[in-house]
Parts: sequence; C-alpha cells; structure tokens
Amino acid sequence: MLPKMSRGCLLSLSFPRFLKWIVIGLGIFFIIESIIFNTVILYSLWKFRTVLTQVLNAPGYTFIDKLTTLQEARDVINVGKEGGFTTLMRHTLGRVYVESLDPTDSCQWNDSLKVTSQQNSHLPLVSKFGIDVSNAGEALYLYRRIKQRQLYSPVKWKNLIVDIGANDGLLSSNSFNFIQWGWSAVLVEPQNYQLELAKRNLLGYTDQHRDQDVKFVNAVIGEKDGTVDFVLSSDAVAMESHVMRYKETTEQTVIKVRSFSVQSFTKLYDVPKIFGILSIDAEGMSTEILHQWIDLGYRPVYILYEALHEKEHISRTVQYLDKAGYTFLTKLGWNYIFEKHFP
Repeated sequence: MLPKMSRGCLLSLSFPRFLKWIVIGLGIFFIIESIIFNTVILYSLWKFRTVLTQVLNAPGYTFIDKLTTLQEARDVINVGKEGGFTTLMRHTLGRVYVESLDPTDSCQWNDSLKVTSQQNSHLPLVSKFGIDVSNAGEALYLYRRIKQRQLYSPVKWKNLIVDIGANDGLLSSNSFNFIQWGWSAVLVEPQNYQLELAKRNLLGYTDQHRDQDVKFVNAVIGEKDGTVDFVLSSDAVAMESHVMRYKETTEQTVIKVRSFSVQSFTKLYDVPKIFGILSIDAEGMSTEILHQWIDLGYRPVYILYEALHEKEHISRTVQYLDKAGYTFLTKLGWNYIFEKHFP
C-alpha cells in the first residue's frame, strides 16, 4: 500500500502542471495576436496598393490632379481651402523660426571676457531653430511688430516683459520666447509648484548677458497688499486656478497666497513707467489689474490681455485703453493684443 501524500506534496506536484498550462495559454494568445496583427497589416497594404493604383491610373497631368479623383481627398482639400491649411501651417511651420547667434556679441555681455570682436572674427555665425510656445503665436507676432517699430519709434523702452499668471513658464507662455531672446522679465505666479517648474524650464536662459534680469514672484497681483484665499484647480492643464472672491462655495483646495497691489509690486520690482510687454492672465481679475497699471501711469508698449471670466466686456476695455493711447491690434487665441502709440 502506497503511503498517503500530504497536501503540500500534492501542490508541489500540481504546480509544474499549472505552469505548463500558463505557458501554453500565453503561446496561444501570442499566436492569435500575431495572426490578427499580420492580417491587419496585409489588408492595409492591399488597400493602399488598390487606392494607389486607382490614383495613378486616374486621368490628369499631375499627381494632385489624379489624387483629387478620390472623394476622400476632395473632402480634405475642401476643408483645407476653407481655412484648414492656413490654420495647420500657422500652428506648425508658422511657429518655427531660425535664430542667428553671433559669438562676437557675447563679448560685450560679459566683462570678464577680455576678448575683442576682432579676435573672434574667425568664429562663424551659429544658427538654431526655435519654436514659438505661446498659445496662438503671440510671441512671433509681437516680435515682428517690435522689429518693425524699432526702425521709426521715437521712444526707447526697456526690453522687459511682466507676465502676470506665468504658470509653468513654458506651456502657452507669453514670456518664454522673449526670455530666450535675452529680455528681462518678472514672472508672477501664485502656485509655488508651477513657479518652480518655470525656474527649471527657463534654466540657462535667464542670465545670457549682464543686462538681463529675470525675477520669479510667488504672489498674486490684486487690489491691496496682504494675503488672499486662492483656489487650486484640480485640472492643471486647464490652468483655471484663481483668487477666491465673494466667498464662493468650492470643494477644491484653498491656500493662502501673498498679494501685491500694482503700486507696491512695481515699486518693489523696479518696473519702469514705459517697458516692452505686459501680459495679464488672472482668471477673473485681469480687468482690475489692467486698470491699476493704466491709472497709475504705466504704459507698456504692448499689452496681452485675456478677457476670459471678466465682467467688463471687451468692447469697454478697448474703449478704456483707446483713451490711454492704445490701439487694438488683433485677438490671437485667448489674448487680445494692444499697442501703445507715442506722440
């Protein structure tokens, strides 16, 4: 008579059999998946060959003429002609630019480099590609306006951008490219985490020459100095965190954030009366902030103003700025763009 086996022994004997079935099951699964995948690939190639043959055999002198015999291609072209192609180019190729770097220019930026331009004359110009990261191409739009204006403008201003609501300093940023181009900047962002991201995203661009000065301010610009309740949005991509107003009911996180009036802010960070660009994206407080700047006599040459969530209708804002000598240029994405004209 055979001795009785313990439960542990039975498990030890059955485990290799269980492992065997797992291996078999996985093998069957990969075989089926491979068959399906290859079938899809073969069908796609056959379909492509059929369509390509149909196009090549179609009447017409050029490939485009032949391609337009397909209804699908005609539908795409119709959409493109109604603005699709220009929109695609504006948001792809239209955002790419080539920047030339002259190594002789860097000598005047750094006093510690005791090198003359003649000694550097053997160094070639270096070119690099750049991308306009602003929401709807605002950076390159303003760059072109500024370059044109420098030819005839009687007023000189500081190459400074004040970015209120800077977020991470990169995604849809109005200031990132200008800092890349050597401008000074004051980036104001109430969310400390986003401001730290901005510092990392701008690493290497904030000290390109001795006149460039980039400051990061963890605060909000508001009606008065002190602290305010700030509502943190759970959607970091939507960027809709905002100052709590009128004791709104919310289940989102509320934190205390330092607040500056425009008067205190400009004094503390030495903002001149006339400077390059003021960008305001303050989720419901942009109007009040804008009025403070203008009423205090500050005249940024260009204003980028997001009117989303604002009580004042944009037509009223246009009229208000017109009295201060500003012309409404255009709206790109969410931003209304204004230009100051000096007598």
